[in-house]
Amino acid sequence: MMRHRKHPRPHRMGPPRGMLRHITLLILRQQPKSGSELIDEIEQYTDWRPSPGSIYPMLAHLQEDGLIKSQPDQDPNLRRYTLTEEGKGEVEEQLLFDAQFRRRTRTIRKIYWRLHRKMPEAVYNSFSSLISQIDVSSRNAIDDPEGRRVLIEMLDKTTEKLKSLEETSHE
Repeated sequence: MMRHRKHPRPHRMGPPRGMLRHITLLILRQQPKSGSELIDEIEQYTDWRPSPGSIYPMLAHLQEDGLIKSQPDQDPNLRRYTLTEEGKGEVEEQLLFDAQFRRRTRTIRKIYWRLHRKMPEAVYNSFSSLISQIDVSSRNAIDDPEGRRVLIEMLDKTTEKLKSLEETSHE
């Protein structure tokens, strides 16, 4: 018996496995948040909006693991979460794996640009070098207002040149 497939639906992809947990802990490192506030902030950072069905069970697991605790709020219907000391230690430990996180990001970027978008290798290598340098330069400019200004100016100029390249290729 032959099975008929329904029309394929596009598969929605969220962040890589474990990323929701990682992002949540990083956000809670800054200040206490409710589940809905976390959903909104994660969407701001990632352009992906986690569902309540993914965020609230994860918060329950983090609470069971002793990494977060709920704290009373002025609104009795609102539960805000904050990191415990153990949670703060977990975040610091995760930050030690920055190089691994960057490698994973490069892998995802390469899959997207080389395989999905079929970017030629030479263009990808140049693009990847630019992204890597932006990463290094932005880390160095975080606490230096003048460095940040120069970096933003350079990125804006590069963006404008790329736009003009796009415009000339459409003529």
